[in-house]
Amino acid sequence: MADHQKAAFVCSVIGSILLWIPIALTLVTGIAGSFFAGKLLMDYLMLAELFFLVLAGWILLIIGSVLSGTWKIPVVITGAAALVLLFGAPILAVVSGLASGVVPAEGLVWYLVLGMLVLYDLLVIVLGIIGIRLSYVVKKGE
Repeated sequence: MADHQKAAFVCSVIGSILLWIPIALTLVTGIAGSFFAGKLLMDYLMLAELFFLVLAGWILLIIGSVLSGTWKIPVVITGAAALVLLFGAPILAVVSGLASGVVPAEGLVWYLVLGMLVLYDLLVIVLGIIGIRLSYVVKKGE
């Protein structure tokens, strides 16, 4: 395996791990909290709160995909879309008056902001899956 392939593999594996840590924490705390509370509890904001891990993982996946020459477009587009949704949700909440309480937490704007956050969560999961696939492709291409 060439040096740049080794580096691509290491970057893609570490990037994937960094992306899956917030996902795993969300699932573990959701399952444990649901078990002890006796009802379904899930902190869908945890992936946004742990954005620094997602960003570091995304950057490593970009580096890994550039070094390997594969999966560049899916990595960049998925991560960029997640970034737009993550920063777009609070901007929309502030601009619409939802964040200040001028507009009540109901209606179209409320669902749009929540939908953007849920889509962000889904894109982080997709990015984690892409990271696993990238790791596999780079390893297979030894």
